[in-house]
Parts: sequence; C-alpha cells; structure tokens
Amino acid sequence: MTPRVSVVVPTRDRLEKLRCALAGVDSQRFRDFEIIVVDDGSIDATAAWLHTQCSRIRVLTMERPGGAARARNSGLEVACGEIIAFLDDDDVWHPAYLEAQVAHLDAHPMATLSYTDHVEIHPSGRSSRPDTHPLLAYPNLFVRLLAESFIHTMSVVVCRREAFDRFGRFDESFDIVHDLDWYRRVLVGGGSFLYLSRPLVERSVPGGLVTSHRKWFQEERTAHAQAFAGNLADTRHARMVHTYRSLFFARLSLAERDWSFGVVRLAEAFCASPYWTLRIAALRLLRRRRFAHRGIP
Repeated sequence: MTPRVSVVVPTRDRLEKLRCALAGVDSQRFRDFEIIVVDDGSIDATAAWLHTQCSRIRVLTMERPGGAARARNSGLEVACGEIIAFLDDDDVWHPAYLEAQVAHLDAHPMATLSYTDHVEIHPSGRSSRPDTHPLLAYPNLFVRLLAESFIHTMSVVVCRREAFDRFGRFDESFDIVHDLDWYRRVLVGGGSFLYLSRPLVERSVPGGLVTSHRKWFQEERTAHAQAFAGNLADTRHARMVHTYRSLFFARLSLAERDWSFGVVRLAEAFCASPYWTLRIAALRLLRRRRFAHRGIP
C-alpha cells in the first residue's frame, strides 16, 4: 500500500544524532509513512548501521558528499507519499508532529505547506523557544520571508508532493539557502503557507550555519537578488530587507568573534538605511527587554 507521507532525512557523519532523529520518527502516533534516509557520503559508521539495523528504512547512499539540496532531491525522486515531511538528522519530532501536520493540511486543502513552531536545545541541555513573531509590519509574506527567514529548519515543514512538480526542486547550486530559495518560489508562484503554533520539534543549536555564516551570507545575497529581479511590486522593500539581514549577520558574526565581518555588515546596514538600522535595532532592544522581564531566555 502506498504510504500517505514520505519522511526524507538527509544525513552525513552524525550517527548518534541520526539515531535520536529516527527514534522520534518511530514514536509518531500517525503511522502511515515511509522513511527515506539519504546518506550523503558519510565516512563514519552511518552506512553500515543503516543497512544492518534499519530494515524498514529505505536507504540511498551517495558515493561522495553533494550537499543537503542534492540529498533532499534524491529522496524526492523515490518518495511515494502524497505528502513530504523533511527531517534534519540532528532534530527530533514530538510524537504528535505528523498527526498534527497532516490534519492541518487536510483541513486546508488549498495550502501548499504547513510549518510548526519549535524549541531549541542547547549543548548544555537547556531548551528555549525562539521568538518567531514578526518584528515589523510587512506588506506580504514574501517580504517577511526575505527579511526574517522565519522558518528556521526544514524539520518543521511538511508539504504536498505536487508542489515540487509545480514550483521545481531544490536548487543544488545553494548549499545553505536552498530551502529559502524554494519557499520564495512557492510564494511567487501562488502557493500558500500554513502556520501551526505548537512547538512540535526539538532543534539542536548551534547548527552548522553559525560556523558557516560567511558562506550563508554570500548565498543569501545571491538568493535575494534573484528574488527581487523582475519583482517590481516588492523591489521598493529591498532596502529594508537588505538592512535587516545585514544587521542579522552583524549580530551573528560578532557573537562568533568574527569582528571584521561583523563590523563591515554593521556599517553596510547603516549605509543602506540609517532609518531602518535605528528602527530595527530599537525594536530588537525593546523586544529583548520585554522577554527578559517575562523571564524568557
């Protein structure tokens, strides 16, 4: 029988985390799914463990690493489900995750994808729920997506398989922002998002993006240029988006003690728009104080 959901899990050299991720899938109350693990050129014991311990899992083995976009596209090639659920190998779903996501899509048959809230699990074991409420008032979801990149991990996303026929697969030229690029193509193409405000995923932080912030920045700039190209209705918001993201990468770089990169991004934000720089910084400060007053980390 064809499964309702295909769970696609790309992995590389993180066997212990992968075990936890797959245990979370196995704990799901919703049971009509298949699991496809794409081993993206692992050199640890991942491949051997998958082939000897996981007879219920379909395993695709890449001879050499090709990146997350290629791994996800490879999983899509063999997926049978009408709904695709993505899971990173260092994240864990709560038992109600698939049940809630599938029900959400079923209740909104015209929606393209559904995403949930998540909690972040720090190396110390401390958990926190990130603030994903919009900082600014945006004219549409497209501009908010480019400014805030509010879907932090594909582990919170399920989507209809037909969306990949309609909007295309992941762009494999992007190692990091292929998900952002795909989301914006969905929105530009007339697709729609659903939001489920339940923290149903545990996301490990900090992830690889933090230590690869320079590459992340360059890829995102390329994706944003493509997003605004020919999109005259939203080009007028490009300066605000540019300022917002420059400030984001300034904060991230300075936190990582990449002083030169952080200072350049800060100067870039101010040169792009002193107004937006001061407004965004002030709103961030006010929100941080409000959360601190409420005891939220």
